[in-house]
Amino acid sequence: MDQNYRSTLWVVGDSTVSGFNDKYYMPRVGWGEGLKLFFKDNLRIINLAISGTSSKSFRKTDNYRSFLEGIAEGDFLIIGFGHNDEKRGDSTFTSAIGDKDSEGSFAHSLYRYYIKPANDKGASCILVTPIARRDKDLIYKNDFVHITPDGDYPRAIRQLGQELSIPVCDLTKQTVDIALKVDAGDDPDNNTLMMHARTGSRPICVDDTHTSMFGAAVNAYLIAQDIRKSAPSLALYLKDEYDDPLEQASYWVSKSINKDYKDPVYIRPDKGSDYWNAAFDENKNVWYPTVFGDISGHGPKSDDFSFDQKDGSLYISAGNHGNNGKIASKSDGIAMYYIRIPVSKSFKLSADIKIESFNESGGPSDFAAYGLMVRDDIYVDNATGELLGDYVCAGVMFNPSYPKGTNTFARKSGELDFEGGELIAEPKLHDVRHMTIESTRDGYKASIEGYDAVSAGYDYTLTAVDPEYVYIGIFASRAVAISAGNISLEIDGQISSSYDCYELVGR
Repeated sequence: MDQNYRSTLWVVGDSTVSGFNDKYYMPRVGWGEGLKLFFKDNLRIINLAISGTSSKSFRKTDNYRSFLEGIAEGDFLIIGFGHNDEKRGDSTFTSAIGDKDSEGSFAHSLYRYYIKPANDKGASCILVTPIARRDKDLIYKNDFVHITPDGDYPRAIRQLGQELSIPVCDLTKQTVDIALKVDAGDDPDNNTLMMHARTGSRPICVDDTHTSMFGAAVNAYLIAQDIRKSAPSLALYLKDEYDDPLEQASYWVSKSINKDYKDPVYIRPDKGSDYWNAAFDENKNVWYPTVFGDISGHGPKSDDFSFDQKDGSLYISAGNHGNNGKIASKSDGIAMYYIRIPVSKSFKLSADIKIESFNESGGPSDFAAYGLMVRDDIYVDNATGELLGDYVCAGVMFNPSYPKGTNTFARKSGELDFEGGELIAEPKLHDVRHMTIESTRDGYKASIEGYDAVSAGYDYTLTAVDPEYVYIGIFASRAVAISAGNISLEIDGQISSSYDCYELVGR
């Protein structure tokens, strides 16, 4: 350990705790970053929290191994999980029902894999309940406060802390109390809208799960205050004096805004393509075709792209006669069947995606991609080399870093992101894979048959360009042709039929 530090505070948790590198109007900042405001310089703080993880999935990361290998006698550990543990059906799920001896429970995961290893090394632990999700209606029930059919997650943490005599900061209750107080007032700076991240400058772009720098400072302050009362050995490292961020709201709002941010200029399309006809899936939902983005200097109407439908399947060919279009680091060019859905609605799109053909060599080209996509914006019959909006894909992309193809990928804050890693085996001609893309409480989840679903890192809202709609569909890019069969679209938990986003059935 560096001789300037007397001890180390290790921090583990999810996106409400972690740091980010967003380029949004009010970037996301977790309370693990805010802690640095309240401690003296003789305490080293290592924030290992990872966006999208739970107490279960975090254990598969390099950061978890860093925690196990690095924590030492006299150190401290703050644990902040819960948001993703509650997501049933995901690889992150643990149940809030059960105690520390109940295999598969949230309490068991926290005890067995975090508290016990830290205690065995001679380190002390502090538990933190998950922050409340922002509720504009100020009701704060159910999953807004992490109470689900699988149990009460904050209570599970409180009970575990009581059983083990470990300090607990009940951030769930405290963030609700603050929200009820500040949102009842009329201060334009001191309210939860300003404490939460925002992809764009309009209030509709608010992220109800993740905090801004202001929110991170408020939550870290609450934790510091609890440490001062209940964890005396760690409290020795707190600064003698520090300000309550709620009393400096204007300052923290100013600090939270990205001064370099400019709202994108976007004209939402109000009709389908002038070149290709809309298609219908087996449930009579209307899918609109478009080619847009960086398509190698060709116009959107080109023999290099084609759309078709037969026997209930939709067909897309991107690059029949050349390597046109791509998924790359600074631009995208794709062919897509899409539907737009209001951001306020949940959705789940799944389909069997079959590779009909690759390029002339019989294999995938670099930057070729295909699958299902949800994106922030859509462009109809439009060719441009500019970087477009963000997206999440339950799809495969081939590039020199991932020659076998990726297990899902995304663009986040303008940067490509490969949270799913590489496929074990490269997809072959005529392979069929069931793929699913869906909204979650905090963002999106993508899955490819044969692999675990991926939500870690995809827990952000697609509202920076078009804050009112997301655009979902089937896509292909660069010298690959696919078909999509067994298409299923759920909206707000119901199987959709005859859905037409432009209300132009039969166009």
